[in-house]
Amino acid sequence: MRFFDWVSRGGTNNDNINVPNELHLDQTIEGTIYIMVGLEGGSRFREKIYSMGLNPGVKFSIIQNSGHGPIEIEVRQTKLAIGRTMAAKIKIKQNGNLA
Repeated sequence: MRFFDWVSRGGTNNDNINVPNELHLDQTIEGTIYIMVGLEGGSRFREKIYSMGLNPGVKFSIIQNSGHGPIEIEVRQTKLAIGRTMAAKIKIKQNGNLA
C-alpha cells in the first residue's frame, strides 16, 4: 500500500502490526535485505522517515552497522544514514541476503 493511500485510509502512528521475526533497524546485519514494517513515534517522526523514502513495505539493504554511530542503508537507489535513536523506533523484518 502506498503511503498516501495509507494516510487517506486513516493511518495512525500506532503501527502495531504483529509480525513474526520483527526487529528494529538498530538490530540489523550488514549485507542483509529488510522490509520496513512500521514506526514507533509521532507524526513528525513519521513525516521525516517517510520523506526519506522509507515507507511501510519498502525493501532496503544495510550498508553499514558497526554497533555505534549512524546506520547506513540503501533504499530505492539512495543511500541514507539514520541515527541510532531514530533507528530504534523503526520496525522491520528480514527479507534475505544480498548476492
